[in-house]
Order: sequence, then C-alpha cells, then structure tokens
Amino acid sequence: MRKRTPRTKLHLQPLQLSSPMETTRMHKMPKLIVPLLALSSTLLLSGGVLAAEDKKPEAATPPAAQPVPAPFTIPDPVAVVNGKTISKAAFDQYVQQLRGRTKVDSAEASKSLVDQLVLEELLVQEADKQKLADDAQIKQQLAMVQRSLLASSVIRRMLSESAPSEDAVKKEYETAIAAMKGKEYKASHILVDSEDKAKEIIAELKKGGNFAELAKAKSSDSSKDNGGDLGWFTPSMMVPPFAQAVAKMEKGKYTEQPVQTSFGWHVILLEDSRDATPPSLDELKPQIQQMLQSRMVNDYLEKLKSGAKIEVKEIQVSEAPKPAPAPAAVVEPKKEEKK
Repeated sequence: MRKRTPRTKLHLQPLQLSSPMETTRMHKMPKLIVPLLALSSTLLLSGGVLAAEDKKPEAATPPAAQPVPAPFTIPDPVAVVNGKTISKAAFDQYVQQLRGRTKVDSAEASKSLVDQLVLEELLVQEADKQKLADDAQIKQQLAMVQRSLLASSVIRRMLSESAPSEDAVKKEYETAIAAMKGKEYKASHILVDSEDKAKEIIAELKKGGNFAELAKAKSSDSSKDNGGDLGWFTPSMMVPPFAQAVAKMEKGKYTEQPVQTSFGWHVILLEDSRDATPPSLDELKPQIQQMLQSRMVNDYLEKLKSGAKIEVKEIQVSEAPKPAPAPAAVVEPKKEEKK
C-alpha cells in the first residue's frame, strides 16, 4: 500500500541549527550545536489595512497594469524623537530585518516603517526613564541576545566567505540522482480483508470480470471510486510486499495469487511502467546548496571544538523522594447500647 510521499522528490533539509541534519539518500549530518538567531524586530506594530470591494467582472478582461511607484529618497536622519535622531542607517537595518515579510518599494511603505521606528524609539526612551536597563533579569536577557547574535554572525560570515562551489553542487546532484534511478509503475488494486475474498475476485477476473468494476464493488480502499487506480508511483512509495509484487509483474497482467500487506489482501493490476525521471539540477540546486552549507557549518563547529579545551560538568541527578506513607484509617470504637 502507498506510503504518503511525493513521487521522485528529493528531500533535503534546509539550514537549521536546532535539529539533526538529514538528507534523503544523501549524507546524514551530526546534531548542530549553536542555534542561529534570525534577526527580527521585537516590536510588532500593526499597520493600516487597505480594503477593496470584491466585484465580479461581467466578462473576462485582461488585468490592469500595476502603477509604477514614483521615485523617492530616504532622508538622513529619517526622524527626530525628543531630540534623539533615528539615522538612515538604522532605517536600512530595520528594512533588512523585515526582508521577505514586507515590501518597501514606495514612499508610503517607507513612511509606515518610519512610523514604527518612531514608536519603538518612544518605548526605548520610556524604558530609559524607568531604568529598565539596570534590571537584573533584563541584563541577563540582553546578554543572551548578544551571545546568540555574535555566534550567528560568525556562522554567517563564514558561509559568506565560503560558498559551495558549482563543482560541489554538481557532484552532490549526481550522487543524489544515482540513488533515484529505477522504475515507476502505474497500477490498480483491489483491497479486501481476507485471502479467500481476494481469491474469489481473482476467479471472477479469470472469467472475464472487469477489474475497475470489481474494485468499485468490492475494494475497501479509497481508490475504489477510481476503479482502484493508484496512479504512477516508485517502489519506495509502497510497502515492501506490494512493491516487490509489482516489480515482478508483466504489463497488462494481474496477480494470480493475493498479495498480503499490513493493510490486508491485494489483487493488483499492472497497467504500465517507465524509467523514473529525476528532478533537474536547477530544481535541486537550492536544496543542495543548503545541504552543503549545513555540512560546512558542522565541519566548522567540529574544528572549533577540536581546538578548544572543554570541560563539561556532570549533571547531578537526585533520587526521587519517596512518597509519604498513607495515613492509617481511624476506626471509631463502637458505642455500647444502654440496656
């Protein structure tokens, strides 16, 4: 029966330093050590929302050309709040943090971000008035943010100076597609809950029964509505007994003996087969680059560890306290009846 995975798709994990790195049919990575800190604003302020009426056009018309935003210039400073300037450099850094989440392609969008920076500055000035920077807990949190930022900056700088070469990407691609070569099959099946029922269906097929009609009438699988059609699949997408049976079949034939899997008993019809077509280099290139970067990060961290003197203190585990004994039941003495 089908395992729910896409056809001939290579699964390469993106750069992610908080979990073990794995790649399908490729090299497994050791668990990474330092989590990358994604730079993001701690102030989430809602902006205005433009509403538009949803009207159905009477006839199909070509989409109207989008207006080109007028050219604009960001001043320096972008604002002054109670005598404190907010520089254009600070604005540019803020835009960099929000890249991918918002567009700053117009004067209106830029003004919205400046307004957010102004509100953030007001809150920072209020924090200064309250001397929150002297709070012990906040000091500790700021120190943790600084550590994470410095650590992630080292990783980003290393990656920017050592990008994976085209030859390395091509070599990894060739390794990946070598593991993907094989056959794809197009088949239908009828699933029942006993061997006897499957044998009865095979007997009906031998008498000239229509496979699709029998599937609609007797199969317990959801594919019965399509006459048992499973579409195209690779052996890795099916449980082993099913895949092994299909690989031995001839095109246009059905299994003359029921095939048992954990789902039940199958009668299978092989409709067609073809050579599997792997994804192109361009399709896999972004995933391969991420995988190679992950490997580079792991190698870099292992190099740092091997050149450092590290002493990890043993964590002391205390014995769990024993539960207190349950209090004894108090039995009240029986009162003597007066005669």
